[in-house]
Amino acid sequence: MTIPKIWKVSVIGDQGVGKTSLVKRFVFNTFNGESLTSEESRAYKKKIDGILLMIWDISVYEEHVDRILGGSKAVIIVGDITRYRTYEAMDDMAQYVDGRKISKIFVGNKHDLKYRAEFWRDELQTLSKKYDSTYFFTSAKTGEGIADVFQFLTKKLC
Repeated sequence: MTIPKIWKVSVIGDQGVGKTSLVKRFVFNTFNGESLTSEESRAYKKKIDGILLMIWDISVYEEHVDRILGGSKAVIIVGDITRYRTYEAMDDMAQYVDGRKISKIFVGNKHDLKYRAEFWRDELQTLSKKYDSTYFFTSAKTGEGIADVFQFLTKKLC
C-alpha cells in the first residue's frame, strides 16, 4: 500500500482579487461572477498528478493567518491586474511569508480584462525575480491559466 501525498497550498491576496473564484474554478470548474468577499477562510481539496491538494482560500479578514499558513508547501499570491493597489499588496504578502519554507507563485488574475490592466508582465517579472519565484496570468471567469498554476505547483514541488 502506498501512502498518499497530501499537500497544503494556501491562496492569499487582497480583497476582491478573485481568490475564491480561482479556487472554485480549479476545484469545481465553476464560476459565479457575483461572489461576495469571503469573511472566513475555507479549505477545498482536489487530486492532481497523484497528489491530494488541500487548498486553503484565506480571507483577508482571518485573524489566524499564521496558523492557517503553517504547514503549507506553497502559497499562491493573487492580484487583480485591473487594480494596481493589489499588486502592491502582493509584494507585502510575499514579504510576510518570506523566510518560511514555502514556495511562492504569483498570479495576475482577471486576465479576461487585460485591456483594463494597471499592472502587467514587467511588474510580475520583477516581483517573481525578487522572491525567486514564477508568475502566471489567469482568469477565473474563463478558466484560462488556472490548471497551469496547479500543474506547475505539483511539478515544482515533487
